[in-house]
Amino acid sequence: MRGGVAAIVPAAGAGKRFGSSRRKPFVPLTGVPLLAHTLKALQASAEIGWIIVVVRAGDETRVRQLLRRYRISKALAPCRGGASRAASVARGFAQVPPQARWVLVHDGARPCVSPGLITQAVRAARRWGAVACGLPASVTVKAAKTSGLVRTTLPREALWFIQTPQVFRRDWFAQALARADHRLGRFPDDAAVVEAAGFPVRIVRGDPLNLKVTTHGDAWLAEAILKRRARS
Repeated sequence: MRGGVAAIVPAAGAGKRFGSSRRKPFVPLTGVPLLAHTLKALQASAEIGWIIVVVRAGDETRVRQLLRRYRISKALAPCRGGASRAASVARGFAQVPPQARWVLVHDGARPCVSPGLITQAVRAARRWGAVACGLPASVTVKAAKTSGLVRTTLPREALWFIQTPQVFRRDWFAQALARADHRLGRFPDDAAVVEAAGFPVRIVRGDPLNLKVTTHGDAWLAEAILKRRARS
């Protein structure tokens, strides 16, 4: 099951928690749009053959300009997202070239992904068929009612904080999306779609610096990480 890897980059979210008049993919970090950092990392990876960016309606022209400016030559034409994150990824999957045998999904809002993590995830997927990067839970996690009343304390040793990239056999992912049908909105991530179809998903250790930019505080941290890397 070797073969090319197509990267799907969902960047179509509303970004409501970011709280800015500027669309989150285009917020500058070290003078470069957030999304461009993510795409440059995928462009630099020898594992990736194609990149499909899934964008919000109205962002298509701006993303095409970004692809040209930052020389993301592996990128295909941007495609418009759907009603949910999983639906957006499904639309990106429809654009995956037939020669790609593997699908990598990576959040557009994770600009600090390293080439090493991309390689690690792809190689693990080639061994296991489906993987998600994650970090073991380092704090106590409790399940509570909406009132705040604690229901139970969860066993920390069995819990992981899941990241992207997530990598899947193309045929598994295709079957998983087909079985999910019109219920994609209920899945919190792409691995959950694959799990629901009955395929085994392994967790591989992620990177604490591979943070997802959700708030302005996250953006400041991401910029600090990127600046430090540029100096090293």
